[in-house]
Amino acid sequence: MKKLMLAAGGLTGLLAGCGSFGGAPDGTNAVMRSVTTEYKVAGSNPTKYVGCDRITNPTDGRATNTQVVVTFSAAGNLSTVDVSLVGVRTGQTKTQTIAASDLRKNSAGDYQAIFDFQSATNDLLPASIIVNPTLRSPRDVTVNDANNVGQFYANLTVSTTSGSTFTITSKNLGPYIGNISVYSSCTLSGTAQPLTR
Repeated sequence: MKKLMLAAGGLTGLLAGCGSFGGAPDGTNAVMRSVTTEYKVAGSNPTKYVGCDRITNPTDGRATNTQVVVTFSAAGNLSTVDVSLVGVRTGQTKTQTIAASDLRKNSAGDYQAIFDFQSATNDLLPASIIVNPTLRSPRDVTVNDANNVGQFYANLTVSTTSGSTFTITSKNLGPYIGNISVYSSCTLSGTAQPLTR
C-alpha cells in the first residue's frame, strides 16, 4: 500500500510539473486529459486532430467552424471554467467562460468543454456554449503540410465555489492530444468532389 501511495504521489508531482494538474485549498482539483476536434487526419496513428480555417468541400454548412473539445477530470466544488485557446507561436489567446453546470460529461466521467472555434479569425463562438451540446463525431480530412499555419493548446482556469482559482494546461501533453495543428484548408475524405475540380 505504501508503494502504491508513493507511486501515486510521484505521478501527481509529475503531472503538476507539467502543468496539467492543479488544485485549490478546499480540495477541488483537476487534471487536463486532452484537446480534440471534429477533424482528424485520415490514416493517422495515433490519431492527429486538426483545426481547419476552411473546409474545401463542406457537406453541412460548416466550412469555417471547427468544434473543439477540451476534456478534463475534476473533483470538488467547481463553479466556472475559463477555457482559453492559446496560439503556440503567437501567444494570441481567446477565452470563454463556461458555468460548471453547462459542462458535459463523457462515458468515463470526465468533463468536456465543447464549443465552436473559427481559427482563421481566432473567434470562439459564444452561441455554441449550450447545455448538453451535440458532440460531433470526428471526420477524416486530408491536409497539405504547406498549409500548416500554426498550433494552439488549451488552458483551463478553474474557479471554485469557495472563490479559489487554479490553471491547468494541455501545452505539455504532446502534439496529438495537447497541441492542435491548424491548416488554412482541409479536405473531407471520402466525399465526392464536384466534376469541375
